Amino acid sequence: MTDPVHLSFAEAYDRWASGYDAYDNPMVFAAGRALSRRLPEAKAKRVAEIGCGTGRNLAAFEAAGAARLWGCDLSQGMLARARERVPGAELVRHDMAEALPLPDGAVDLVLFALALEHAGDLDLPLAEAARILVPGGRVLILEIHPFLSLCGVKAHFRDGAEEIHMPTHAHRFCDYLDAFAAAGLAIETCREWTPAEFGPDAPEKLFKRGAETPILVEFALSRP
Repeated sequence: MTDPVHLSFAEAYDRWASGYDAYDNPMVFAAGRALSRRLPEAKAKRVAEIGCGTGRNLAAFEAAGAARLWGCDLSQGMLARARERVPGAELVRHDMAEALPLPDGAVDLVLFALALEHAGDLDLPLAEAARILVPGGRVLILEIHPFLSLCGVKAHFRDGAEEIHMPTHAHRFCDYLDAFAAAGLAIETCREWTPAEFGPDAPEKLFKRGAETPILVEFALSRP
């Protein structure tokens, strides 16, 4: 077995972009299934996704009746796919480590889905999410469960004979809670998803650590 190839975030996702949606990725399945319960909340709302990838979540929000779609990602390759999939969305190249190019109170709903593992510091992304929300707006977070990320589970993929790795950061529950408090975001709900909850069509890879081991954490936060 060859050693993993380590690339920058943008280089890795540019390389992954063409095959990302066809890749057998159990975490993407889990995040999409968890998000499906929340889609009705987007009807007639302005939605922003930070780390939008190929636009699969934005497309789901569009189908659910969102009024406006905005997304950002650091990978030009992923953004190219998103523009093909959701031509009506406003999409920009952006680094989560920088302030968002949106005014205060610009959106009703912000989504992070499998994106915050690429943020070394949670404070700025969460503070920016809170800033662009209208009062009463909501932030949804779907991320690899801390139990897994702290044990080394992280984003990676195979490209031919090579296994591609990129910079990732494991965040503890206390890291999330501290960032929420600093951003002035209140926790409405926190759910720890297990493979058994994803139904009979869940991919076998999800059950690698058992049917009842939490693999995904979901936070719903509000800006008072």
